[in-house]
Amino acid sequence: MKQLLEVFLQQLDTDGKILERLPRRIVWLSGAPAAGKGTHTRKLMEYFHLYPEPLITSSLFQTPEMRAKINQGILLDDETVICAVFQELQNPRYQSGVLVDGFPRKEGQAYSIEWLYQAMQKRGWKPQFLSILLLVDEETSVARQLGRAKHARAYNERVQKTGIGTLQEVRATDLDPAIAHRRYQTFMQETYASIQILKGKIPFITIDANGALEVVTQQLRQELRKMKDFRR
Repeated sequence: MKQLLEVFLQQLDTDGKILERLPRRIVWLSGAPAAGKGTHTRKLMEYFHLYPEPLITSSLFQTPEMRAKINQGILLDDETVICAVFQELQNPRYQSGVLVDGFPRKEGQAYSIEWLYQAMQKRGWKPQFLSILLLVDEETSVARQLGRAKHARAYNERVQKTGIGTLQEVRATDLDPAIAHRRYQTFMQETYASIQILKGKIPFITIDANGALEVVTQQLRQELRKMKDFRR
């Protein structure tokens, strides 16, 4: 797979300048469903002085077919996802650094990060990549997913009654316990295993996100303080 992926990635570089257009400071944020990626994104971007908006991988896929798969907790194929992410990363607004939310999710995507990191090093550059993984157990994940939908629905009812506030998204995957369990199991079977590829290749942090928000935040801060070479 790795050799095929390398050929594919080289083909993406149609003018030989893709590396020059990609940011060299990237936080790759991954986590189990409802592990708290959205909650910690803003804190991470502020801490590392990254572009004020994250690159949310799932937002790049909006066709009905893609949304149908995503809403069922099914992962999209590597080529589609890697192409979309690498294309979006070339946007000049991310040049000084960016947080990528929800990538990698499969083995090929993890290899693409390793490939990118090594390709930049071969150019004599010093890429600053950091992989952060938030973990929760299955029971916690499912409870949070379903609770998130319940909270959003209650909030939206208040907004509709009062006219005050903005409606929140109710994720289709948060409405069905079976899908919530499947999302978690898919994460553990595919995403978690794939992300391990990056250990020892780029700076890597794993956070136990089962606890209360303040406890998880403190643990994250402690780990981030060790990343002195990344923060500027």
